[in-house]
Amino acid sequence: MKKIAFYFLPFLLLSMVSCKVEFSPNAEWKDVPVVYCVLDPDDDTVWARVQRCYLSEGNLYQYATVVDSNNYPEGEIGVHLLAWRGLRGSNNILTRTDVLMDRWILADTLRYGKPEGGFAGGSKPIFYCVPNDGLERDSNCIFQLVVLKNSTGDTLAQSYTTLVGYGSRTIRGGDTIEEVLTSPNGSRGREFGYRVGCRGELRWNTIPRGRRYQPTITFFYRKRGDTLSVDIPGSYVTDPNNNLTLSSSSITQNRFLSYIKNALRDNTDTLYTVNNVDVNIAVCNEDLNAYLNAQEAYGSAGNGQLYTNIEGGIGIFGSRRSHITVNVPCDSIGKPGYLPQELINLHVGFYGNWGE
Repeated sequence: MKKIAFYFLPFLLLSMVSCKVEFSPNAEWKDVPVVYCVLDPDDDTVWARVQRCYLSEGNLYQYATVVDSNNYPEGEIGVHLLAWRGLRGSNNILTRTDVLMDRWILADTLRYGKPEGGFAGGSKPIFYCVPNDGLERDSNCIFQLVVLKNSTGDTLAQSYTTLVGYGSRTIRGGDTIEEVLTSPNGSRGREFGYRVGCRGELRWNTIPRGRRYQPTITFFYRKRGDTLSVDIPGSYVTDPNNNLTLSSSSITQNRFLSYIKNALRDNTDTLYTVNNVDVNIAVCNEDLNAYLNAQEAYGSAGNGQLYTNIEGGIGIFGSRRSHITVNVPCDSIGKPGYLPQELINLHVGFYGNWGE
């Protein structure tokens, strides 16, 4: 199973106000689902976290001390993922022309949640399925997530989303290569570096339904015969209208070097530079982008708004792609006056090119 990352929707959502669902934390008891599910066709497993809020009247923090009070009892709900072939209309309304292509019933398991602090807990129920190549095969479908009450078959919550699409592909050797990154790109003789006028610029082809692009450079170095790495995130670019302008960004040399220095500041070993870096472009669709934008606005302005696309509840059902990675040569390594000297000046033990 591939290594994946997923996040539980925090119980602190109870203190926020949804832009679609209004409620008071001290309202009378009401069972409202809180749903978090992000699809990624590059992951082999789909995870969905479903819990509930509106516990009761009274102090919210008192109810946080009740074990599993925000979880549905085992077997009370079922979670289904459906793929529909058709056009996504206003309000995601399906029509008679839509055809059900796939249905997955998510199994439930236990995984550890927040380990310490407020709202900490032990193992928490989470739902999952392994769609194999279903997500990639149905990349142009409308995906529907449904939370059912098992005893009655009633729909407690549902939502719709579409996958981030794929860029153009080409066959190179025995591999199918996705042509997303255009510069740098080792296959075209374009390298990553900081020559005059370059400034670590990154360019890529836009991807269908992609709204937010987050570039990251993985810098590799050698230590006692092992190859290790440091990730340097760039500034994301986002556009809710997808008007094909999200095609470039840059990671400055100062940002590049400062991340390396901070990551290795306690290292006393002699380190060696490696002549290649990974360029990763993570992308999310319009639903997840709107959710992230609202979260960031809430954190900075405290305006009490939270984006949700869950009908009958609150939360997010969106999609991303997080494995668009290209390994490219770094043209600044091994050339006088470029990165090797800058790395040495960081005083973190760099000596030069590995093997020289």
